[in-house]
Amino acid sequence: MPEIAMSFDQGQFNFDAKGPEDGYRKWREELDAKKQAFESRWGIILGRTVRVTLRDHIKPLTGMLEWVTDPKISTPKSPRFRLKGVLFTIAEIESIVQVEGT
Repeated sequence: MPEIAMSFDQGQFNFDAKGPEDGYRKWREELDAKKQAFESRWGIILGRTVRVTLRDHIKPLTGMLEWVTDPKISTPKSPRFRLKGVLFTIAEIESIVQVEGT
């Protein structure tokens, strides 16, 4: 079964907001807060170009980190990521830095 790339661009729209822009604004704020909490918890950077050094991988990988999930597992113990076609877990990351200018 293929993994699915997850995105913090999806979420629930708030239809109870006062004006037409308020619902969208609140929805974006909630998604941004969830993304920030996820990044803080796992020590990763999503949505920006990063350089990741992996244990047992010869060269660092540079690109946009993707969070992937297995639809068969409802709550994985540790998230998995993909960068340049390479799948890995948090435990395999030696370092991650944001590339300047992104």
